[in-house]
Amino acid sequence: MGKMSLEDVQPGMILAGEVKERGGCVLLSAGVEITEKHLDIFRKWGVSEADIQGVSKQDVIPLASLQLDPALLQQAEVQAQELFRHTDLQHLAVRELFRLSILRLAQDKSGAQDL
Repeated sequence: MGKMSLEDVQPGMILAGEVKERGGCVLLSAGVEITEKHLDIFRKWGVSEADIQGVSKQDVIPLASLQLDPALLQQAEVQAQELFRHTDLQHLAVRELFRLSILRLAQDKSGAQDL
């Protein structure tokens, strides 16, 4: 099982855990196949990630990061950890910002176009 950013979740994937909105209300139960309508509802309720069956931690690496040098990603993560040192990385929104910051910092270091 692995938590995936909602932008990487595709219709047809199966939930390994419940999807809850920020207040804790269950939007969708584990074991349900995700549809485009579900993804739309998740976005409207501010859900940023979902626990997906059959997904390992390695599978969770966003596609954009696969285009970048792993050494640059590592440097960017170290830099982002310093920037986020006073934040709660367990908070969903902060964790998503942290992930996006790593990608942006690595992209800036590589001189790549927008990912």
